[in-house]
Amino acid sequence: MTNILIGIAALAVVALFEGLYYAFSFVSQRRHEDLQRRLRPGGGGDDTQASLLRSRRLASNPLIESLLDGLPFVDSMVTLLDQAQVDGTVARHLAFSALFGVTGAVGGALLGTLAGAGLLFALGASLPTLRLLLARARCNRLISEQLPNALDMMARSLRAGHALPNAFKLVAAEMPGPINFEFARACEHLNLGATFDHAVQEMTARSPRNSDLKIFAVSVVVQRETGGNLVELLEKLAQTIRARFQFYGKVTALTAEGRLSGLVLGGVPIITAAFLSILNPDYISQLVTEPMGRMILAYVVVSWFIGLTWLRQMGKVEI
Repeated sequence: MTNILIGIAALAVVALFEGLYYAFSFVSQRRHEDLQRRLRPGGGGDDTQASLLRSRRLASNPLIESLLDGLPFVDSMVTLLDQAQVDGTVARHLAFSALFGVTGAVGGALLGTLAGAGLLFALGASLPTLRLLLARARCNRLISEQLPNALDMMARSLRAGHALPNAFKLVAAEMPGPINFEFARACEHLNLGATFDHAVQEMTARSPRNSDLKIFAVSVVVQRETGGNLVELLEKLAQTIRARFQFYGKVTALTAEGRLSGLVLGGVPIITAAFLSILNPDYISQLVTEPMGRMILAYVVVSWFIGLTWLRQMGKVEI
């Protein structure tokens, strides 16, 4: 038992130092890439221009692309890849889904339960799609956080006498990702002959869950039709978005204790089960091998999910 605890402590220390190393490397590399992007001609660099090229989204192989073309779920998957701003093809996504699903099914079969194999297959097959959904949510959150600075930059550009499309180009060249990619795509549509309203609508279509970007698009389109002070509109909109983020930050700080309590209470059963499986595997294995143990385990899992949901709802603040 002592050797096991020493081994776990050593692995934890190694993981801590490795995590700190990679975090420091990520921060320094991020600053270096941002500096290199600003020093390139045009600010955007070759990476932005290369990412705007229309690469094959279905598959890199023409034969596989012809097989996937026409399937009902392909268009929605291509849209999800564009919204998440993730490199790759639909064929690669399906290959990873099949690989993880088969791995989960094999693991469930080794446990000796057909229901477990089916459940692990579904869970493993859904992991790549879950990753894309999380990446899309992260992009939407970053776009909302970067939008006030982009609006201020556009307002300063308009005050200097530039046109609105030139202000879009300035944001695409000077702002970091992912918001620079969205404005660069809008500039690309304008260069290809699309109207300004259509380019802005396409920008909001790529971020369907971003209400801040929709408000910006509607405000700009309405201002171009009715007239008004666009600089003041952009500045007021940037102030409103910043004030909303500050308010949500205060709410998050006030509810941090409740969310941390839910995290601790939710993690205690998992940590306890892991330690019992190491210290006394015969004792914990009865929850899987015995019929009564499986019933108790099912009740515990359901109660655990209900308790986590209840704690999460208690930590929310109605606004």
